[in-house]
Amino acid sequence: MARCYELVNAIAKLKGEDAASVFARREALRTLSQLIAPFMPHLAEECWESLGGEGFVATAPWPVADPALAERNTVTLPIQVNGKKRGEIEVAKGLPQKDVEAVALAHEDVKRFLEGQNVRKIIVVADRIVNIVAN
Repeated sequence: MARCYELVNAIAKLKGEDAASVFARREALRTLSQLIAPFMPHLAEECWESLGGEGFVATAPWPVADPALAERNTVTLPIQVNGKKRGEIEVAKGLPQKDVEAVALAHEDVKRFLEGQNVRKIIVVADRIVNIVAN
């Protein structure tokens, strides 16, 4: 049930009015109708009908997840300066260490905390965290 609420929140965040956004919202609502059918059959049937579903939602084939759609190509990395979190960056998954270091050092909040200090070491744990040691 909690995952259904997460889906509802994700659907609510879809704001675009372009064709792709409308299609995505409609497909998400159809899937939600199918997911709630076992424990809210009357509501699910009403939603299914209003979305143009054919027949009964209870007899519709169960939605099949596409793992490729769930994959993220980016990761959010926290940046720590001397052990304290000072910012976050979003980078491509598997980005080389040198590129991650450059992006982290270019972050405005990190620049502010490093002002007047010498960077002694940068530790990048791939796709996890960036640690900067300075004095």
